[in-house]
Parts: sequence; C-alpha cells; structure tokens
Amino acid sequence: MILKIVAAITLFSALLSVPAAEILARTSFHGGFHLWFILFFMLFEVLLVLAVFERRAPIFGQIFWKGAPGKNLVALTFDDGPNEPFTSQIADILKEKKIGATFFIVGQNAVRSSGSIRRLFDEGHELGNHTWTHEVLPLKTPARIGDELTRTSDLIEKTTGRRPALFRAPHGWRNPWVNMVARKCGMAPVAWTLGVWDTDRPGEEEILRRTLAGARDGCILLLHDGRGLEEGADSSQLVRALPKIIDELKRRGFEFVTLSEMMGNSG
Repeated sequence: MILKIVAAITLFSALLSVPAAEILARTSFHGGFHLWFILFFMLFEVLLVLAVFERRAPIFGQIFWKGAPGKNLVALTFDDGPNEPFTSQIADILKEKKIGATFFIVGQNAVRSSGSIRRLFDEGHELGNHTWTHEVLPLKTPARIGDELTRTSDLIEKTTGRRPALFRAPHGWRNPWVNMVARKCGMAPVAWTLGVWDTDRPGEEEILRRTLAGARDGCILLLHDGRGLEEGADSSQLVRALPKIIDELKRRGFEFVTLSEMMGNSG
C-alpha cells in the first residue's frame, strides 16, 4: 500500500510540475523547461510526501497533536479497539487509577464488542472515531472517507447516545480531503505527540522505557488496545506496562486528562 501511495504522489508531482516549469522556462533567462521541471518535481514530491505521511504536517489543514506547555498535562489515547479481553483490562486499570482516557474506535471491531465501548463511555472515557475498516485513507475519495467516518460515528452514537467529536486517521496518513470530511462529520482531526510502537510487541519493559523517555508536558501518548482488525490481537505487554507508566508519570507531577480536555486547556 505504501508503494501505491508513493507512486500516486510521484505521478501527481509530475503533473503539477509541468505547467509551473513551462511558465518559468518562458519567463526566465536561466535554465530551460527540463531544469525547472526537475526542481518543481522535487519540491512537489517532498511537500506531498510530508503532507500524506507526517501526522503533524499542516499542509492539508491544521491538526491538533500536542497540548500547550506549562500545564503538566498528559493524555492517554488508545487506538484500534475494542479488542477483548485487553480493552476491558485497560479499563480496569484506568478505573483503579481513577483517570480518564480517549479511545479511538474502529467500527468493525466495535460490531464484535459493542458492550466494551458502552462500558468505556459509562465510566467517563472519551470515544473517538478511527474509521470503520482501519484502511489507510490517502487513496480514498471524499465519498469513501465519509462512509468510513459516518458508519463508525453512527455505531458509537447508537451504542452510547453520543456522536464522537474527535477523529484520528489510521497511521496518521491523510490526503487533501480527510480533514475537510472529518469536520463536515462534526469531528476535529487529531494526531499524537508520542508513539511507542507497542503493536510491535517489543516487551513490557521496552514499552515502559520508550514512554517515560519521551513523555513531556502536553504529551498526547499513542497506545493500542488492538491492532487493526486483528481479532484478539495480543496487547498483554501494554496491559502489564500501563500501571507502571501511570504511576511514574503521576510521580513526575503529571495530570491525566482526556484529549478533549487537553484541547480545551490549549486555547
């Protein structure tokens, strides 16, 4: 899929470069069409790759990815669930520690476990939209993106009585329509500050080390209670690391908030 996306970016960059190079070749005393084409092609290629794959890039529109400094806030976020028994195990830890978090829900996973998201909602956690299929979005049309988001929001609303206010794209990859469609569906597009690659299952202690090494004031921490559409995906390493993460960050003076609360404190 990455190769398909890069190929599409390359083709689009070449098409954009042609008219720009022709105009400058006619008006410039230095260099002909081929030189300007190469320069513009390289420029467009770099910008488009950044726009698609860099979750924080504002090229396709602003996106919230970190909180304001000076408030000692950290937001725990969990992607790709619900995925049992791990979503419930994470909920048990959060209940014991008396903190709220934000869970980005994959619609197809929620079909298998709607009771899980009802529990998360009832216990005060925030539910965000993470598409219906967890397929990457850069090659999808606005209509297809809208379907992915609407189906998931509809299911969350049917289960909890409230539509999600936040949307996170799978892997953070976007195209020019993703932010626009998300906002049209009533959601703010968001990303994250720190990801620790817990889905690679590097071990409990490595997840803990990566988190504590990277956590900063205003950090939005990306963790996973699932792994795409993989049923029963093993998130046990994260479950074992999570209490230690929470206890150490509390010891360092951080307060845990939901992502919407962090956004409200960053205005």
